[in-house]
Amino acid sequence: MAGEATRYISSFIIELLSDFTCFATAKLDLDPTDLAIICLVAAESTREIRKDPYVARQFGGEKQVFPDIERPPVSVKFIHTRLGLSRETTRRRVAELVGRGLLKRGKGGVYFPAQTGDDDYTLEIRNYLVRKFDALIAVRDSLPG
Repeated sequence: MAGEATRYISSFIIELLSDFTCFATAKLDLDPTDLAIICLVAAESTREIRKDPYVARQFGGEKQVFPDIERPPVSVKFIHTRLGLSRETTRRRVAELVGRGLLKRGKGGVYFPAQTGDDDYTLEIRNYLVRKFDALIAVRDSLPG
C-alpha cells in the first residue's frame, strides 16, 4: 500500500464512523454503548448477506428482506466478551434494547430484526451509509496512481 493515500482514506473512514455514531445515536436516542451492541448484533445477524453470494443477490438490496428465521441469535456472552462490557451491564442493556423493539430474542440470544414497513428504523441510516460509501469510492477513484 506504499504510495497510496492511506492516511487520507483512514481519515475519511474515521470521519464516517464518527458521523455515523452521531447520526445514529441522535436518530435512535441511544448512547454509544447501546449503538455498539446493536451494530455488533446486526453484523452477526446479517453475516450471510456479506458471506454468501446467493443470499447477497436475494437480500442485499431493498426489495427483499433477509428473514428473521435465518438470522442467527447472538449470545450475551459473545456481546460482552467482544465489546469488553461486564456480563450484567450487557444483560441489562440488551433487555432494554429488546424492550424498545430494537433487538429481538431468539433461541440462545438476540438478533437484529428484519427492517420492513413501520418497523424499519434503519432506512435513513442505510441511505446515509450508502451516500458515505459512494463518496469514499469517488475519493478513491480520484486519487492519482
